[in-house]
Amino acid sequence: MPQADITSPSLSETAREAIQRALDAHASRPGALLPILHAIQDAIGWVPAQAVPLIATALNQSRAEIHGVISFYHHFRSTPPGHTVVQVCRAESCQARGGAALEAHAKRSLGIDWHETTADGAISLEPVYCLGNCACSPSIRVGDEILGRVSCEGFDALVDGLRAGPARPADAPQATSTLGGIRIFVPLDSGALAVGADEVAQVIAHEATARGIEVELIRNGSRGLYWLEPLVEVETPAGRLAYGPVTVADVPALFDAGFHTGGMHRLGHGLTEHIPFLAGQERLTFRRVGITAPLSLDDYLAHGGFEGLRQAVTMDGAAIVKEVTDSGLRGRGGAAFPTGIKWNTVLHAAGPTKYVVCNADEGDSGTFSDRMLMEGDPYCLIEGMAIAGLAVGAAQGYIYLRSEYPHAFHTLQQAIALAREAGWLGQDVAGSGRAFELDVRLGAGAYVCGEETAMLESLEGKRGVVRFKPPLPAIQGLFGKPTVINNVMSLAAVPLILARGAAFYRDYGMGRSHGTLPFQLAGNLRHPGLVEKAFGITLRELLLDYGGSSASGRPIRAVQVGGPLGAFVPESQFDVPLDYETYAAMGAMIGHGGLVAFDDSADMAQLARYAMEFCATESCGKCTPCRIGSTRGVEVIDRIIAGEARDANVALLDSLCDTMLHGSLCALGGMAPYPVKSALTHFPQDFGIVPVTAE
Repeated sequence: MPQADITSPSLSETAREAIQRALDAHASRPGALLPILHAIQDAIGWVPAQAVPLIATALNQSRAEIHGVISFYHHFRSTPPGHTVVQVCRAESCQARGGAALEAHAKRSLGIDWHETTADGAISLEPVYCLGNCACSPSIRVGDEILGRVSCEGFDALVDGLRAGPARPADAPQATSTLGGIRIFVPLDSGALAVGADEVAQVIAHEATARGIEVELIRNGSRGLYWLEPLVEVETPAGRLAYGPVTVADVPALFDAGFHTGGMHRLGHGLTEHIPFLAGQERLTFRRVGITAPLSLDDYLAHGGFEGLRQAVTMDGAAIVKEVTDSGLRGRGGAAFPTGIKWNTVLHAAGPTKYVVCNADEGDSGTFSDRMLMEGDPYCLIEGMAIAGLAVGAAQGYIYLRSEYPHAFHTLQQAIALAREAGWLGQDVAGSGRAFELDVRLGAGAYVCGEETAMLESLEGKRGVVRFKPPLPAIQGLFGKPTVINNVMSLAAVPLILARGAAFYRDYGMGRSHGTLPFQLAGNLRHPGLVEKAFGITLRELLLDYGGSSASGRPIRAVQVGGPLGAFVPESQFDVPLDYETYAAMGAMIGHGGLVAFDDSADMAQLARYAMEFCATESCGKCTPCRIGSTRGVEVIDRIIAGEARDANVALLDSLCDTMLHGSLCALGGMAPYPVKSALTHFPQDFGIVPVTAE
């Protein structure tokens, strides 16, 4: 690699060392630019302009290319931030639980706007469009720490703590975890951590030590009952007993009540598996999440792990592909494309080099199932990707992960290393004589990179700009080679299909929608969380039987299904079965299974406006309908709300949506009209339009 001069006097010694370390560590890797930029920003908080020529020289690229990438992604900063960066989530799921009020309060309290820093240099304020903590909203991020259920008062307390500096830790008994002691489970899922699970685990360990009680503290994934997080479980001869939501202040009383031996307490819910929210589910993909210790290979193997991969190594690629095809598995995203057809195309594509790419850029508001699985059962995804590699003849896989998921990133890195050490990855996968390696790459805060070709561009170290099709990625994908691209839920379903057979999986669901989908309940609900059910369940069942209706006690007015590009479904359509074809027929989509509920206080015109604003902010800019249409869409909606030539502007908005829908290069511009048109159709009064009623 060409040597770069990093002796520029305008760079501090720390910055020069950080840049050199980043170049040494990553410059020789394919698609090195994003890893280099992440390494520099992680070390010094931003990417100095003086670093650009150094990176350009090392990668043999132009300075314009480097500048272009830095400016494209929201995550990278080209100016130094304050001592602490506070990010406030603006996603719809947070808006449904007071996020807009928190956003306004944060700006007012700090006396700054987005991307500004307080006068004392202590705090910078940034927006973020989803933190994946949708079931514990509203949420903020401070460094790598995500905080949930943040009130305005809680925000002020946080700011006071940041300005005061780190507190001196209080003296406490040494915490111990004794192998063979009473087994107590406290989740390390980032949603649980966001509401205090680490602090609860620490106090349980200290309290047990102080009382002379031997406990084995196990950090599991979340069961998905987020309104009960932190959810503490105790293993008993009858099964695991659940207590929650547990705060630090509750722990002494729990021990007083003998919870560690199954004692009764007001926070007790009996056997975890008997809690109605869990008991009614059909957990296939999530059958281990919340039960096992995420990084324990022994746990994974004891609960059926790698059975699918063991079966796959006895089969040739065509047989594996046939099993996946016969299962009816479809992509668990917007297009719902049959997985087996995609794999078969790559299997028969010419060339010795092929790739498997997992799209883990879970950016839709109301979605967190990918994060839960990667943090709670990472080997499941690793196994699914290894099977895909064996199926199509690919020896290298990449997981493209959101930068908003730091806990998932570290968990996956550790799990990959442990799986490689145990022979489940590497040059001889499960003794098969076939190779498959895996790497995790971080995105940088661009929603459009959830589109598969924009993601490939990002993996190659470029701006996340959508590619024209054809050629399809299955023929000419990553680095120009045939590439399987599936999201986390698709790949995580594969091990069970190989282990139990195609028919087992295919018999769940309805119509052409086979298997199960983890529906994620967020927004204004009493019981937000994850519900894995077969296709065919209705919104009403999910909202009432599982979600417990609205948290506010007011009627649920609308549910946005499928993320920020999904339609708003009114109460009159809550009984429509959730399957791909049925929803497509009514102008909606299931997408990744995210559901954000709004009560009757929601302003649907403002939510429609937000959808267009979001599209304008996140557009890659390649096509005119998306780039210009979304900006004009915001302007037209503003005029409609203001009552300016309302009929003419409604007609203009309808025409604009039609152009975006049929003329955009990808689903970002093509689906942004869904929430707008559904809001106009079902809630015209919010736009100042008087509905026409029959005589």
